Amino acid sequence: MNKMPLPINQSNHSNQAAASSSTPLKLALVSTGLGHINRGFEISTARWFDALQRHSTLDVRLFSGGEHPGAKALWNFPRSSIWTKPIQYIPFMSEQHRWEFTYGVEQVSFWSALNFELINWKPDAVWVKDVPLAHMLLASRVAFNLKFKIILANGGMFKPKTYECFDLTQQLQHQAFDEAIEYGIPAEKMEILGNCVPAPSAVLADERALVRQSLGLSESDYVIVCVAAWNKYHKRIDYLLNEVANLTDPNIKLLLCGAPEVDTHELQEQGKALLGDRVQWLTVEPEKVASILQASDVFVLPSLRESFGNVLLEAALCGLPVVTHPHDGAQFVIADDFWMTDLTEPGSLTRRLGWLKDNAVSIEGHVQQLKDSVNKRFSEESLVRQFQQMVRRTVYRNPSRIAVGASQLD
Repeated sequence: MNKMPLPINQSNHSNQAAASSSTPLKLALVSTGLGHINRGFEISTARWFDALQRHSTLDVRLFSGGEHPGAKALWNFPRSSIWTKPIQYIPFMSEQHRWEFTYGVEQVSFWSALNFELINWKPDAVWVKDVPLAHMLLASRVAFNLKFKIILANGGMFKPKTYECFDLTQQLQHQAFDEAIEYGIPAEKMEILGNCVPAPSAVLADERALVRQSLGLSESDYVIVCVAAWNKYHKRIDYLLNEVANLTDPNIKLLLCGAPEVDTHELQEQGKALLGDRVQWLTVEPEKVASILQASDVFVLPSLRESFGNVLLEAALCGLPVVTHPHDGAQFVIADDFWMTDLTEPGSLTRRLGWLKDNAVSIEGHVQQLKDSVNKRFSEESLVRQFQQMVRRTVYRNPSRIAVGASQLD
């Protein structure tokens, strides 16, 4: 992949400079699930909003499906509402298809309310991670004669055919960018820019002890933590439960930070049968996740595919050893094969966790190297500068790719 900046269109660049010196660009960040559920899509949207408010000159507004600080909540039928809950019990539909159906209901209902905001405010650009909503926004532009640009953040490992119609695609890592280039999407219609994760405040030893105590954990416990949605089809929580159960030491505990999905009850029954009280299911506010991470001993993400993996970045910033499959997200965020394990085979995760536990002291230097590397490549101020440039060149139709991703900060 050619990572050199493309030639700057001088005329467009002059127009951009003139326009940017007057009224700030109006940017809408939208997330149907924010306020209802804390997945990577929702958390990363909220974090971009906070970071852009702190470090950019954009006039940015956040529209959410539920109540969230600083956001305007819009009417919708949430995927987990009483209106959509009966869909979760349709016996002939798979877990994934049931989730997709309820998600679709949420998207369409949210879009109907969002249109009023777009008509009244007339943003210059709309940034979105939900592909169904992004396609509905194409219809909104035509139906209401609106001029906003659509920026899709490709956090769902979508195929190029899915997003070729948008004004710009924010690719979260290089593999997705290369795939799109091979498909035929021009480089100037993309930007490589990972998610924004603020560096967590360090937790002191006594604070760590208090967090563990609040969770019923002793200092002698070896705590494995996973931050992910409680499902089988993507996050593979069933695999994680089986692998941890093979570690029979009663002081090895598992914390699962996430939120319920359609078949979570089955997973909880599996966890109870295999691990008893050695496993905890925790749904907490995003700002509390960092303290739980820092109170743990190792982080695991058992999924086999991730476009980025916000939690990998957050765990590394918290100074945790990590175990991850070598998918595209891990290759981009972690960028160190030492922390990657083939998680397709039964027993693979069990062996890796056992080794990390036995060698906790000897790998401390390697853990610090990982933390320093991630912090250098994904600092908030640098990412916000790139984000603002991305928005400006999209609105002003400037083909120059000013910034091509956090990996070039090395």
